[in-house]
Amino acid sequence: MDKNLFSTKHSKGPLVGRDVVAILVRKELNLSSDRQANNVVNVVIDSIVAVVTGNIEIDGFTLKLPGFGKFTVRHKQGKMRKIPLTGKVQMTADKRKVKFIPLARFGELERVQ
Repeated sequence: MDKNLFSTKHSKGPLVGRDVVAILVRKELNLSSDRQANNVVNVVIDSIVAVVTGNIEIDGFTLKLPGFGKFTVRHKQGKMRKIPLTGKVQMTADKRKVKFIPLARFGELERVQ
């Protein structure tokens, strides 16, 4: 893998976007153009987003992508919080969170030897 693909600098480290992923997809699938590779990447990302947003109402819904990770939907109830400016105690809004948990190869990379 070409290290120059990841040379973009960001305040917290390298920042890689869809364009870099599309380059890798183009090479792996032997596609004839960057546009085709971008379309493949966009379709995959849009499909994942569509599945998760289509099931956002289901607490505990999980989309598992073997070898990559899983997306889990969690619902959180609002809490009673004191507002510092007014001193009033109010209930915060309910929230829905989508959490990504990396699997397999990412877990191995996290371990420092």
